[in-house]
Amino acid sequence: MSKFFSTIREDFRLIPIGVKLVVSVIFLRSLGWGFADPFYSIYLHQFINDYTVVGLFAGLMNLSALITIIPLMRLSEKIKEKTIIQDGELLYFFVLISFVMSGIFKSIPLLIISILFAGIAQTFVVIGTETYIRKYGAPGKTRPFALYIAMDYSGWILGMFIASFTVQHYSLNSMFLFIIPSVIASFFILPRIHEKGLSSIIAGFKRYLHTGKDFINIMKDFKEVNSKMIFFLVLAFFDAVVYMFSYIFIPLLGLSINMSLNSIALLMAAMYFPFILSFFFTELFEKFRMMNLIAIALFVGAASFITLYFVADKYGIVLIASVISLSMAIMRPIYNGALTRLSPRGMFGHITGLNNFVQKIGKILGPVITGLVADVYGLPTTFIIIGIIALGLGIISITLRSYDRLISPKFVSTDFPVAEAV
Repeated sequence: MSKFFSTIREDFRLIPIGVKLVVSVIFLRSLGWGFADPFYSIYLHQFINDYTVVGLFAGLMNLSALITIIPLMRLSEKIKEKTIIQDGELLYFFVLISFVMSGIFKSIPLLIISILFAGIAQTFVVIGTETYIRKYGAPGKTRPFALYIAMDYSGWILGMFIASFTVQHYSLNSMFLFIIPSVIASFFILPRIHEKGLSSIIAGFKRYLHTGKDFINIMKDFKEVNSKMIFFLVLAFFDAVVYMFSYIFIPLLGLSINMSLNSIALLMAAMYFPFILSFFFTELFEKFRMMNLIAIALFVGAASFITLYFVADKYGIVLIASVISLSMAIMRPIYNGALTRLSPRGMFGHITGLNNFVQKIGKILGPVITGLVADVYGLPTTFIIIGIIALGLGIISITLRSYDRLISPKFVSTDFPVAEAV
C-alpha cells in the first residue's frame, strides 16, 4: 500500500507546474461556484414553476457555449490558453453581478442575458484549461485529466459544504457574490504561466477568423479526426446528459420531498464526492483493461438510476446519487485520455472543442428532454430511461475490447506518440 501511495506522489510530482497552476485556478473557481450551484435549479424555479422551462433555461447556457466553441476550436491553437481563461474569468465577473440583479428584480430578460453570457464565459475557461492540459500534460496519459477532475470537484464540494451553512443567512441570488473572490485570484495565478501564442482574443479573430472561409476550414479539419473517437464522444455526450440531469433535477427531487436548502447543499456535496477520487482511481485501475472499466462503470450507473426510481427518502437518494457519480468519476478520465491519445498532431484545440461541442449538445438536449418527460410522466420515469441508455452503452463497450490496444496503459507504452490523423 505504501508503494502505491508513493507512486501517486511521484506521478503528481511529474505533472508539469503549468498544469498544476491552471488546475489551481479551476479549484478556486469551483470553490466559488459551490456556493451557488446546489441552488441553481431552485433559483431558476423561483422565476417559473415548470420542469420543462427550468430545463430550457439550463439549456440556454449551453446553447451560447455551443456557439462560442466553434471559433475557439481554431483560436485555441493560436492564442495562449491562459489568455482565453483570463478573458472568461473577466466575463464571469459581470455575469455574477447580472445574476444577483436578476434575482433582486425578478427580471426574466436579465436572467436570460445572464445565462447566455455565463455560457460564453464557461466555454472560455473550460476550452482554455482542457486545451492547455492536452498540450502540456503528457499527451495520452489520463493522470493530468484525473487531477483536473479531482481538483475541480474538490473545490466544488468544499464550496457546497460551506454553502450549507451560509445559505441560511443569505438569499439565493446573493450566493453568486461568493464566486467573485475566485475570479480575482485567477488574475494573480495565471500570469505565472509562460507559453507561446497570441495574447489577445481580438487579435486572434482578426488574424485567423476574418472570413467565412475560416469557419468552413474548421469543419474540413475534422475529416482528419480518428473515426475510433466516435464512441468516446458518445460517452462524453451521455456524461453531459447525466451531469445536467443530476445538477438540475436532483436538487428539485430533494425539494419535492421537503429537504431543507442546507440539506440539499450537503446532498450535492456528497453526490459529487467520488470525483475527488479520480486521480486515485486512475492509479488504482491503470493495469486494467480500459474498455472493461468503462463497461463496469456504465452497468453500475444503469443499476443505480433504475434503483433510484424506487427510492423516496433523502438518505437513499444521497447514497444512490453518490454511486452514480462514482461510475462517472471512473469513466470520465478514461474517455478524455482516449480522445487525447487518438488526437491527430496539432489538433488538441480542435479535439477539445469537438469534445466540448458534443458535451454542450448533451447539456442542451438533456435537461430539456428530461424536463419534458418529468412533466408528462413524472421525474422518477426519467431515472428508468437514463438507466436503460447506460445499460446499452455498457453492452457496446464490451464489444469494443479491441480499443484497449489504443488507449490502455496496460498495452500502450507510456512514451507512445500521439496518434497521427487517420
